Amino acid sequence: MAAIRKRKGKTGDSYLLTSSNGRDAFGKQVRISTTWHPSPDMTAAQVKRAVKNAATELDRQCEQGYVADDKQTFAEYAEYVLNLKEANGTKKGTLRSARQMMARINAAFGNVKLKDIRPQHLNRFYTDLSKKGQRISGHYAYILDAEVFKATIRKKYGSFDKFHENGGPGCSTLAKICRGEHCDYYLAVRASKLLGVKFNMLFREEKRTEPLTANTIHHYHNMISVVLAQAEREMIIPYNSASKASPPKVIRKEPNFMQVGDVMRIMECLQQEPLMWQAVMMLLIATGARRGEIAGLKWKNVDFENGSIRIDCALLYGSKTGVYEETPKTSAGYRTIGVPGEVMDLLRRYRIEQNKQKLRMGSDWEQTDYVFTNEVGQYVHPCTYSRWPTRFAERYGLPHINPHALRHTQASVLYKSNVDPVTISRRLGHSRVSTTQDIYCHLLEQADDTARDAIGEVLFGEKQKQPPTPGKQNVR
Repeated sequence: MAAIRKRKGKTGDSYLLTSSNGRDAFGKQVRISTTWHPSPDMTAAQVKRAVKNAATELDRQCEQGYVADDKQTFAEYAEYVLNLKEANGTKKGTLRSARQMMARINAAFGNVKLKDIRPQHLNRFYTDLSKKGQRISGHYAYILDAEVFKATIRKKYGSFDKFHENGGPGCSTLAKICRGEHCDYYLAVRASKLLGVKFNMLFREEKRTEPLTANTIHHYHNMISVVLAQAEREMIIPYNSASKASPPKVIRKEPNFMQVGDVMRIMECLQQEPLMWQAVMMLLIATGARRGEIAGLKWKNVDFENGSIRIDCALLYGSKTGVYEETPKTSAGYRTIGVPGEVMDLLRRYRIEQNKQKLRMGSDWEQTDYVFTNEVGQYVHPCTYSRWPTRFAERYGLPHINPHALRHTQASVLYKSNVDPVTISRRLGHSRVSTTQDIYCHLLEQADDTARDAIGEVLFGEKQKQPPTPGKQNVR
């Protein structure tokens, strides 16, 4: 049984419990110690029984391989978990977001010992996040006149890319600013200084005090749960407190997708654009691939004979890492996607044009094997795949276009064409069919209405769709 030693202190008695936990690799005995504090209202007999029970429990934990860590704090263990995930190949973008969240989590209870974390700590944290004024980046700026802003950039730097290379915001951020969306106040201040223009000539300041959304709070909850789940697996804590906490309910938004009529207009307007961008946009429309997957597509993965492309990498951008090549988000992201013959013909024509440009450049051409390149063979910056569609839409008076909306559009068209969810999930590169169904649940509801009409026609001989009875159409 564990050794028990009574200790007297200014705040009362405590008991040091020490148990043997086997021997280490060098044959040295490993001892585990913990301090037990009796309740002030306990009698001497109760203390005697309770301390023996605590010593027995410590022995049991040692025998089963579980021993609570009395010293390690949540912040210390969280850093260990993030380093472990980095070593195991977690994506850079995922780690970057995780570390940003951990800064706020650690400020709340990072100094609390891991073994002492309780659901109450987490629930208080979620409640605090739900209060006004909790936004870390609640200090924003809005552009006054996007055209003046663009003209100022072109006048001083020649292009958005040059502006970014000299310390300006990234291309995707610039596109959001020009659309009238908010940006970080200090980013706007820096941009104004780089352009040599007073802040209030380009931007207006605004402070937002509304609380964080339930979805954002749930991201923090998931991060905490990941850390505690690892501690539970390593038998450092008996259970994951996050699984017993009560984060706010997630409010799922319907994905932004375009109507088929808008897509047809896009395809019509593309006829007037450079061949490369015709091919880019048609691949995004026809495959539902992610922006980075198209940016990182290589000719070796284009199969003209079978009419397909192979996705095995993505070209991404991070403010600290710059442009880098990354493997797909999940193992399901490695996939072969069938491409319509018309789009493959477009790629053939584009490849001929690219080879002509390669001959013109001679030794100045950089052989990268990327499908989509600039005039010297280098990759096209990933952010350009978002900026170009925005400008294209503005030129032709089209609804705002972003690559991910085209991805959602692909899924919408397939669902409405009665393609089964498994095929759609594989085409989009989701790791689980349930992911696809969760994202596009509103389309499944519409499909259920179609199923209702179909079964009605088969069983009851309805020749045409009858209007549902008010109040009954959503009964399942």
